[in-house]
Amino acid sequence: PGNDCLPFPAPSFSGPWTFLLHQLFCFITSNHTLHCEVSYKCENVATLDPISFFETPEAYISLPKWNTKRMGSISFDFRTTEPMASSSSPMANPRSAKMLPVDFFAVELLDGSLYLLLDMGSGTIKVKATQTKVNDGAWYHVDIQRDGRSGTISVNSRRTPFTLWTAMLNYGYVGCIRDLFIDGRSKDIRQIAEAQNGAGIKPSCNKQPGKQCESYPCKNRGVCKEGWNRFICDCTGTGYWSRTCEREASILSYDGSMYMKVVMPTIMHTEAEDVSLRFRSQRAYGLLMATTSRDSADTLRLELDGGRVKLTVNLDCIRINCNSSKGPETLYAGQKLNDNEWHTVRVVRRGKTYKLTVDDDVAEGQMVGDHTRLEFHNIETGIMTERRYVSSIPSSFIGHLQSLRFNGMLYIDLCKNGDIDYCELNARFGVRSIIADPVTFKSKSSYLSLATLQAYTSMHLFFQFKTTSPDGFILFNSGDGNDFIAVELVKGYIHYVFDLGNGPNLIKGKSERALNDNQWHNVAITRDNSNTHTLKVDATATSQSINGAKNLDLKGDLFIAGLGPGMYGNLPKLVASREGFQGCLASVDLNGRLPDLLNDALFRSGQIERGCEGPSTTCQEDSCANMGICIQQWENYTCDCSMTSYTGTQCNDPGTTYIFGKGGGLITFKWPANERPSTRTDRLTVGFSTSLKDGILVRIDSAPGLGDYLMLHIQQGKIGVTFNIGTVDISVQESSTPVNDGKYHVVRFTRNGGNATLQVDNWSINEHFPTGTTLINQFNLKFIIFIFIFTVHTCWDNIIKLNSHICFHLVSNLCFLAFKQPALTEAQAQNGINLSVPITMSLQSLNHVFTVCALHFLS
Repeated sequence: PGNDCLPFPAPSFSGPWTFLLHQLFCFITSNHTLHCEVSYKCENVATLDPISFFETPEAYISLPKWNTKRMGSISFDFRTTEPMASSSSPMANPRSAKMLPVDFFAVELLDGSLYLLLDMGSGTIKVKATQTKVNDGAWYHVDIQRDGRSGTISVNSRRTPFTLWTAMLNYGYVGCIRDLFIDGRSKDIRQIAEAQNGAGIKPSCNKQPGKQCESYPCKNRGVCKEGWNRFICDCTGTGYWSRTCEREASILSYDGSMYMKVVMPTIMHTEAEDVSLRFRSQRAYGLLMATTSRDSADTLRLELDGGRVKLTVNLDCIRINCNSSKGPETLYAGQKLNDNEWHTVRVVRRGKTYKLTVDDDVAEGQMVGDHTRLEFHNIETGIMTERRYVSSIPSSFIGHLQSLRFNGMLYIDLCKNGDIDYCELNARFGVRSIIADPVTFKSKSSYLSLATLQAYTSMHLFFQFKTTSPDGFILFNSGDGNDFIAVELVKGYIHYVFDLGNGPNLIKGKSERALNDNQWHNVAITRDNSNTHTLKVDATATSQSINGAKNLDLKGDLFIAGLGPGMYGNLPKLVASREGFQGCLASVDLNGRLPDLLNDALFRSGQIERGCEGPSTTCQEDSCANMGICIQQWENYTCDCSMTSYTGTQCNDPGTTYIFGKGGGLITFKWPANERPSTRTDRLTVGFSTSLKDGILVRIDSAPGLGDYLMLHIQQGKIGVTFNIGTVDISVQESSTPVNDGKYHVVRFTRNGGNATLQVDNWSINEHFPTGTTLINQFNLKFIIFIFIFTVHTCWDNIIKLNSHICFHLVSNLCFLAFKQPALTEAQAQNGINLSVPITMSLQSLNHVFTVCALHFLS
């Protein structure tokens, strides 16, 4: 201190006198000894005020050009608590990236350590200057000396060996700088900052007390971290971005033929990368992201591989003066990621050390090769288009990508907003329904065959389908011995049948309703190395572990949507289908292979067309009359008239009418002894017109001695149903409006256990929900149906006491004629019953449908 210049090296000084390293020249002697010559000088300088880059890493000032042909020096003090920063950010402005010069100089903080980057035209070097972290808020003095291609960098007078690798991570500096000297001359950075009027810079250096994250400023589950007088929101994995994670990140949808490709304006070389993205997919395979080079096999690639994320780093040095590669290096993380849920992927590489994180699963590795520089011209997603040096092309991606960030650049949003000029894409923005490469099988006799399914040790299959047919083969492949695999639609539900040599097994897909509803459905089938088979239909999965043989040895063609002539008669046990699939298949994935069903087919039969237009005639609101239910078929539709009392293709044709005279009449139907059903659910529909005030329309009785019955009746002009299924009588009635007005009415009754509904025409539905726990839900052994018109004054016991032989004989003939004949004449009427045009009434249950005569009453 004072006015004396010290004759020996000292750590550092600030104030009016500053001790400066004036020259440093190093060379290696013939015996490989490093020899350096140094000279010093003193300079009287004014005290320089610090400046603070605060709040935003985008703040900066421009300094005069460093005119250093051979020798030069730079020194400065800095102070910060943030781990990542750079004094130079060549990629920070994407539109100006093409203006990046070859020579550059930069000092940066990376993970809390200080590095010097330097490129003088023959390659970039990176020098790590500290072995401990320097982002603890204390002041540190940095001194850089250069003489030709030699030099030193010291931090607080501590010199460290060179480690040569480069990075461009695009983190701006937030903290304080003071006492900047370039080539021994001080630079008043406060005056420079004021002259440039730069935003986010102030002429002081004060650390604010308290914690910046105490106010929880980060939104949408962003993680708050303490910075230098500011908070930092880490939005990785949230689907949002911006300062407080308040802006939703753009989403790209990929259908297997789509991609996004960012073309760098110049060749890029990095030896440190920070990569993160989010994805959602139902496929077990597909390219998420890859860097590619036009001149080498260099790549950093993320892809789905068997439901896991695979990281591949290949540093294929093919140039002069670079070390040979030992790649590719691979890491795996995550499991069963093809669940159509969002997953977050992060990659951090620092030279030879790299780490892959998928959600909470972490995998780390150390590269064994000497070469650590990654070269690339492009960043690609969805499909790898740069394939010249790639030995194995990854499968195309089907799904959604969001928040792709590579070394600080949020590329999907940059592309969408037009902030970069070098983005190529045909992927679609937004969450789109993804139906990839659909194909229509026009008839049940249409099918095709592909090469043998390769699924010996494990298997990942995926497809989408849409159909109106409840049954049909979707795929089948036989093999050695009894080995086979079959996927079929049975009564509207997916069946997965297989045999690995231990006998056939069947896994039935779980779904809330039948899948032949003309809507797209997703099916994923997996078999892992532990021989656990999983069938997932839409969002519901069913798993089964199989003991014994684990390998599936398939041979011959893989049949899609049907089988060849004569094959249906030789199918394995548990396979139910005896006809092909009619409808659409899409997004077919066979263990990571996306076949083009038409172009890759070895054989085709029947009408098969690209695309999926679906039925040309679809159900409309007025397709079926009189409350008939429209059932969509593949080529057209049909009307279910069973609950209307009408017939015809659209439920608008009247049927045969039974006219009962004033004397009344009776029709019965008796179930054969071995066919008497017991049901938990029933449906009854009757069409009628009458002027009677009281009467019984239909009665259904159980076998003698059981006591269960159901009776549809009119009382005081109001219609109701009374039934007993084992405990007490239960009644439900339309009490608001009489039905004995001589007009035609349709009454609909449904029962599910003790719960019942009754509706007349399109009037409001009457409901009954009994209380208590003693109710028996089942109608036991239905025995006989009586269809008649008697007033309620007629004693029911007298009806039962009729000569059973004559009554049942008469009823048998009447019902036979009603069921089998198109019409009955008045000459065939007996006992006051007039018979004319037939009309149907249905009584339906879960396991049967039976038809009896419907009624049209006259007074």
